[in-house]
Amino acid sequence: MTVPAKHRTLKARDVEPILAVASKLAAPFDLESMLIEVVNAAKLVLDAERGTVWLYDVATDELVLEVATGIAPVRVPAGVGIAGSCARTRQIINVPDCYADPRFNPDVDKRSGYRTRCMLTLPLIDHKDVLVGVMQVLNKVNGVFDADDESLATALAAQCAVALQRVRLTEALIEGEKLRQEMEMARVVQMSTLPAAMPSIPGYDTFGTFQPASATGGDTFDLSLLGQELLVVLGDATGHGIAPALSVTQMQAMLRTAFRLGANLQTAFMAVNNQLAETMPADRFITAFIGLLDPATHLMRFHSGGQGPILVYRAASDTFERHRPTSFPLAAMPLQSLRPATTVEFEPGDLLVLLSDGIYEFHDAGQEQFGEQRVEALIRAQRDVPMRALSAQLLEAVKAFAKGAPQEDDITVVLVKRDSSIEPVRQSFARKVDSLQDIFTFTAAAFKRLGIDPQLLQVVDFTVEELFTNMVKYSRMSTAAVQLELKRIANGFEAILTDYDVEPFDVTRAPDANVNLPIGERTPGGLGLHLIRRLVDSIEYHYFEETRRSQITFRKTAETAAAAAGTLRKGDANVDD
Repeated sequence: MTVPAKHRTLKARDVEPILAVASKLAAPFDLESMLIEVVNAAKLVLDAERGTVWLYDVATDELVLEVATGIAPVRVPAGVGIAGSCARTRQIINVPDCYADPRFNPDVDKRSGYRTRCMLTLPLIDHKDVLVGVMQVLNKVNGVFDADDESLATALAAQCAVALQRVRLTEALIEGEKLRQEMEMARVVQMSTLPAAMPSIPGYDTFGTFQPASATGGDTFDLSLLGQELLVVLGDATGHGIAPALSVTQMQAMLRTAFRLGANLQTAFMAVNNQLAETMPADRFITAFIGLLDPATHLMRFHSGGQGPILVYRAASDTFERHRPTSFPLAAMPLQSLRPATTVEFEPGDLLVLLSDGIYEFHDAGQEQFGEQRVEALIRAQRDVPMRALSAQLLEAVKAFAKGAPQEDDITVVLVKRDSSIEPVRQSFARKVDSLQDIFTFTAAAFKRLGIDPQLLQVVDFTVEELFTNMVKYSRMSTAAVQLELKRIANGFEAILTDYDVEPFDVTRAPDANVNLPIGERTPGGLGLHLIRRLVDSIEYHYFEETRRSQITFRKTAETAAAAAGTLRKGDANVDD
C-alpha cells in the first residue's frame, strides 16, 4: 500500500498566495511579466531573498536565465551546475550550503556580486512531460529550506510550467495573425486544461465532454484522481468567447493548485472563490459544482456555487433526486464561511448527472427548450449503457430535437455511475470471537450468490478470521459491530472489513515475523499478519479520523489461488496470534 504524504493543515489564507499565481494564468501577460509574477510569489511564499527561472532551449541544449531578480540574462550549457543537474535528473534539489556543493556554479554570483547561501531547485515539466525549464529559489531568510518549503515550491513550479506553456503558445499563435489565431490559441489553452483521458476507478464508470458554442466557451469540467478520491468539477462562466474561457481556465488552475497543496474541499472552495472575487470583473461569475468521491465508501461530498440542477438517478427506485446549490456562484462575493458540504451515497446503479445550461436550454426553431423531462427520459431508457455511449446519445438527442437550430450556448456533460453489474453483499457481526462461525456461513453464502470461484473461499475465511480476531482483541473500547462486504471482481473477489469507533492501526505496516527462526525463539505475535499479506494479492488500510472508522480492503484472484493454498497449508500449524 502506498501511504500518501502528510501535509500540514492548510487554511484558506495558507494557499491564497499560490492561488494568486494561478489566477495570473488567465491574464494576457507577456513571458517576462508572467515569470516575474511567479518569482515574486516564490519569494513571498517561501520567505526567500531571490528567485530565478531558467528556460530550456532545445535547439542549443542550454539553460537560459530569462528572468532573475537583479541579475542580467545569461546562458549556460544544460547539465552544468545545480540547475543543469536538476534539468538532467528532473528531481528537486535542496542545497543548504551552495559553496559546499561541487555542482554549484559561482559564475552568476561573480557577475552580480551577490552571494548565494542556500538554494531550492525544481524542474519545470509541462502537461506532456516535456522539460521547459528550471526554477531556483535562493537564500531562505533566517534558515534553510525544509520539507514544507519543498512541497510549496513544487506547487509553484507546476504553475510556472503552465505559465510558460500558455505564454509561449500565445506568442507563437498571435505572431503574424490577428483575431483568428487569438481565438484558436484560447481554444487550445482551454482544451488543454480538460482531462486527456477518463480516470479508471474500479466499480465506477465516468465520462465528461465539452462542446463550446464557438471557438472558445465558458464551460469546463474535470474528472481526475486526487490520491484515493475522484475530483468531479463542472464550471460555467457567464458569457461566451475568450473572456469566459479564460475565467474557467483560471478557476481550473486554482482548484488544481489548492488540492495539490493538500487543501480540503471546504478550504479549496472558499480560497478559490475569494481569489476570483478579487480578480474577476464585478459583472462576471462562475457557477460551479466541485465534488470529491471516495470509491471505497461510495460517498461524495460536494459544494455547488449556484450550479444546478444536480441530478442523482437512483437505480433501485427508478427515480431522480435533486440537490440544491450550497453557495453563491464563484466570484459573486467574498465568503467568510460556508454551510456544510452536501453528502451523497451511491448505491449500485446510481448515476450522478451534471449538465450545463447548453443541454437544458437548447431550443428548436419554435423556441421550445429540450428541458429536464427529456433528459430524465433518455437516462431512464439508456441507464445500462456505458457513460461514454450515454453522453453521445444525449448529444444526438439534443441535435435531433433542435432540427437544425444553431447551438447558442456551450454544452458540457459529466456523468459518474456506480457499477450495477456486480452488486456487493455486506453484513455486520457482533464484536466477539463467537461471531466467526456466522462470518464463515456468510462468506460461503456470498460466494455462491456472487458466483465467486469456491477455491478462493479458504483464503477469504483465513484472512477475515485473522483480521477480525485482531479487531476484537485490540479494539476493546469499542462496542460497535464490524461490517464485512464481499464483491466479485474480475476472476476473484474484493473484501472490505469496516471497524467503527476505534483508534488507527495500520495492519499493512505491522513488521514481518522472522519466520527463519526456530519456533521456540520467535517473538509471539505477528505471524498471522505476516502470512495473510502473502496470501492475498493486495491489502490496503484506510482510517477516517472524523468518524473514527477504519477500513481494511483485500483482494484475491484465481490465478494466484493455488500458490496461496500451498502457503496456507504450510502456515496453518504455526500461526500464533
